[in-house]
Parts: sequence; C-alpha cells; structure tokens
Amino acid sequence: MGFLDKLEFKVWDSTGAIVTLLDKWKPRGCSTERDFEKSLYDLLHSELGDIQVTKQYARGRIRADLVIGDKVIVELKHNLNSTAKYQRLVGQLAEYKEWDGQIVLLLTGKTDQNLRKQLDSYLKKEGLTEGILEDKVTVYQK
Repeated sequence: MGFLDKLEFKVWDSTGAIVTLLDKWKPRGCSTERDFEKSLYDLLHSELGDIQVTKQYARGRIRADLVIGDKVIVELKHNLNSTAKYQRLVGQLAEYKEWDGQIVLLLTGKTDQNLRKQLDSYLKKEGLTEGILEDKVTVYQK
C-alpha cells in the first residue's frame, strides 16, 4: 500500500481502503472462518505496514475478529446459512453500535439468500446503512 493509500486510511476513507484490499485478496486453501481470518490478517498486516491490525479484538462488550487502526472492525462470517448464525451476527452488530468507527462485515463461503435479505433489512431498520455521510456497516461478500 502506497503513501497515498495509507493517508486515505488515516484521514479520509478507511472503509474504502479496506474494501480496496478485499478486492485484491485471494484467499487460498481456506475452509473455516479462522482460516479466512488468518489469511486476511496476513494480507492486511503486510499491506498496511505501520497501521495496527489486531486479531480477536476485545473492549468492553465488543468482540471483533479484526480491528484496523482503531477505525474499522472487520467481522467475518463464513457460511451464513442458518438462523442461529444469523441471530448471533445480529447480536454482534447490536454490540458494535457503540463502536465509534466503521464496520466491514465480510461474508465468505455460502450465504443463504433469505438470510442476506433479512440482514440487509435489519441493517436498514437499525440505521446502520444509508447514513447521511457514510454507512456504519459495509457488507462485502467474497
């Protein structure tokens, strides 16, 4: 990541910088959520250089898969294909409302289309998308 990309992350569009890296990300040999998390951590750590990337971040009631520069939470969900997984995710997102930064929800594997529609409705209803300046939550499917 070049100087301008790092500046973009620190000053302006941290979520956009992460999404740009997700576009480049080519996970190989990943079969579990932990595998995807490690692969993404390795990419972010190498590309972001001096920007802190923290795995299994915990502060108060917030438990996130990855936090980048204390600005962006990346929450991974592999195979969002059951009501139980969806309900757990909604619970996590409710906790993340306290977070001052942005959230990137990364869906990997197979995502049930009905659950995705429910998720989109939930995010809209809770005001986590369609923000005045930017969305609180960005959903990215890989």
